[in-house]
Amino acid sequence: MSRTDGRKLVALAGTAIVGALGFATIYLPFMADRDKLRGLFEEGEQSIPEGARREIQAIMKAERESQQRMEEVLQQQQQYEEAEQQKEKQKASPGSMWSSFRRKQ
Repeated sequence: MSRTDGRKLVALAGTAIVGALGFATIYLPFMADRDKLRGLFEEGEQSIPEGARREIQAIMKAERESQQRMEEVLQQQQQYEEAEQQKEKQKASPGSMWSSFRRKQ
């Protein structure tokens, strides 16, 4: 093998690398259907098995119920905090120093 054969081999390898990168950069994203390449293609609702569909619906229902419970708990916490703040305001309100000695009827 002579020197020129080595240079041709390196040039051929470089060209092959650039060609592969060009192919991957240009052809795959724009020309090929990416979903089919990944195996994610679906033809609508019929492609989902009935058992999987029921399981997905059960999970979604559980998530909605959990979300509603969390919202209720948060709302109760806010109401409790508001009530506590109002109690604090009533305690801190200035009054007569003799008010504790008044008779309550």
